Amino acid sequence: MAIEKRAAAQEFIKAEAQFCAHNYHPVPVVVERARDCLVWDVEGREYLDMMSAYSAVSHGHLHPRLVAAATRQLGQVAVTSRAFHSTVLGPFLERLCRLAGFELALPMNTGAEAVETAIKAARRWGHRVKGIADGTAEILVARSNFHGRTTTVISASSEPDYKAGFGPLTPGFKFFDFGDMASVRAAASPRTCAVLVEPIQGEAGIVLPPPGFFTELRDWCTEHNILLVLDEVQSGLGRTGRWFAFEYEGIRPDALILGKALGGGLLPVSAFLADHAVMDVFTPGSHGSTFGGNALAATVGLEALQVMEDENLVARSAALGGHLLARLQAVQLAAAPLIHAVRGRGLWVGVEMDPALADAREVVERMAAHGVLSKETHETVIRFAPPLTIGRDQIDRAVDVFTQIVLAMRAKLALHSGANAPSPRPLQETTAMSDAPPVAPEPAAAPAPHLLMSPPDYFEVSYAINPWMDPTRWSLDARRLSQDAHTGWVALKARYEALGARVVVKPAAHGLPDLVFTANCAVVLDGKVVLARYLNDERRGEEAHGQRLFEQLLARGEVDSLHRTPEGVFFEGAGDAIFDAGRGIMWMGHGQRSSPQARHTIEQVFGIPTLALELADPRFYHLDTCFCLLSGGEVLYYPEAFTEAGRAQIRAVAGAQLIEAGADDALHLGVNSVCIARDVVMCHCSEPLRELLTARGYRVHVVPLGSFNRSGGAAYCLTLKLNNLYRGRSAQAHQRWAKAA
Repeated sequence: MAIEKRAAAQEFIKAEAQFCAHNYHPVPVVVERARDCLVWDVEGREYLDMMSAYSAVSHGHLHPRLVAAATRQLGQVAVTSRAFHSTVLGPFLERLCRLAGFELALPMNTGAEAVETAIKAARRWGHRVKGIADGTAEILVARSNFHGRTTTVISASSEPDYKAGFGPLTPGFKFFDFGDMASVRAAASPRTCAVLVEPIQGEAGIVLPPPGFFTELRDWCTEHNILLVLDEVQSGLGRTGRWFAFEYEGIRPDALILGKALGGGLLPVSAFLADHAVMDVFTPGSHGSTFGGNALAATVGLEALQVMEDENLVARSAALGGHLLARLQAVQLAAAPLIHAVRGRGLWVGVEMDPALADAREVVERMAAHGVLSKETHETVIRFAPPLTIGRDQIDRAVDVFTQIVLAMRAKLALHSGANAPSPRPLQETTAMSDAPPVAPEPAAAPAPHLLMSPPDYFEVSYAINPWMDPTRWSLDARRLSQDAHTGWVALKARYEALGARVVVKPAAHGLPDLVFTANCAVVLDGKVVLARYLNDERRGEEAHGQRLFEQLLARGEVDSLHRTPEGVFFEGAGDAIFDAGRGIMWMGHGQRSSPQARHTIEQVFGIPTLALELADPRFYHLDTCFCLLSGGEVLYYPEAFTEAGRAQIRAVAGAQLIEAGADDALHLGVNSVCIARDVVMCHCSEPLRELLTARGYRVHVVPLGSFNRSGGAAYCLTLKLNNLYRGRSAQAHQRWAKAA
């Protein structure tokens, strides 16, 4: 059977060679089927897909929700052309426009078609709006760009192989050096109508711009009335750890080109987006496509956007992309000097080999022989761009294979990078996990925690809004429990201060007993504050109290700005929004006391991807009751508090950094803990959990907080960190904040 299948594989390759134009140079793997991140060839061999069809399969192969949506639509209507309206195109484009922040979208099929659409729009806008003589408009494009392979688009390429023999080429393009504003200015003229550029150059080898380039380019385009058109066919829709790569510099282009992942890996779907000021240059008959915006494509595109949000694919790309980049950078050091550079963002990383020492194509073929699919570009760069559904363990498997191959090549060349270079393991051992718990490195020096706490002067269990609260039991011994609460709170504050924290006390208020649970009043990041909007009427009085306090902090310069979720979108602060500096994401809980839509406010205010988890058990009504982030990146969590989908998300992102708490610790609210460097402050810690934490290099401090447990809270609930830093502030703002702190 194996011999027959190998023969069949060769026949398929031979048939393609005989009857298919030779415009590609495929890796010799004949794919028969695929599911999610895995691919199987005609011989039945399994591969891990680290290419995802140049980002077209960002959702994984044959995502069941996308297949189901396509199947439903195929039972109704697939293509009628835009000669008629459909029930699905409007909802799809509305969702896309709201997501990207544009007024209109023009649907097409392939990325190249969307680029052609952008070029037509820019030229007509230049003529009709800017007054450039018809037929003379110029578009600035970056050298080493890749926007597609149609005749007009290759005319905008600086790559000789893309253009050789295909002339006459289309005029109207002038080149600048990617990332060089002086070069942009030199290329411009009064006839310049637009700059067409990729935020990250993909086919050039995943080349990132220098920091600040796009901010300066945006300002320059605005000053000179030139359209900034960004091609995010590959970089868009989560690939770089943001919905769109332009978010990294906080800019907004005049027009946006999307494709690939928009089709969910099932069919070609693309779009050109802009506001009326640009898009209204198109009138009936001036542009079109028989298949563009067809009902099947619109249905799949709409579901693709929904799946991306529901499954946290953007945040997963940010978190796991950081892990992928760090691992590949470690390989670069170990394999020196074979690897020139490792660069990328999110789950899009390029490894540039030294062509004098290693052939990228050879590395790619060796990886395929060991079950990992990738592809080289420009003969020197190997791409790592898996589906965004990939897990941390799968990333490790792929990087382990790559590591063994390049270290073996290095050894064969008798190269030496130093005594600390690791010895290669046999390839069959690369997926084995050590039984010993990994000890995270000591966290990098960080500012001393700046914490907010509210004393329990009026704390009592006077109402019931979660299963922990029983006013009857509290009233039986209110005096002793109140004294215990005060003793525990003082001990907790003292422990924080002994560990180097600065504690600001938020005044207590009569009639607001839950005010002591300070974590719920807001979440603070980079000096920006998103205030709580409480679901339960019993806590509504805390909103005004919290706003007054943060207005005072704002006046003193201890925070920079205040924000709220929209009316009807409930959010209970840091209890449901836990900042993860190491992964560059915000973990969020919803389903009990915070609305799922609160994530949109967090993303907009902080510019940070969110990974939202539904809470399934009413006893664990906030994320902080069942999820604790440690300083080394480990996640301590109680699995039963989450849905199965949530557990899968946590496992995929945390991998070996996951620590599972048992029922004893969870039901004593031991997971509701605060980590300061290597010290974990808890209200309860079983011996098994203490052993796990100690083995990973942490010191456990237990502060009894039984009275607060009766209300469903513990150490984390009682504490709000004010000096979380993500992007960092301007030097002036940071100095003001540091002085105030």
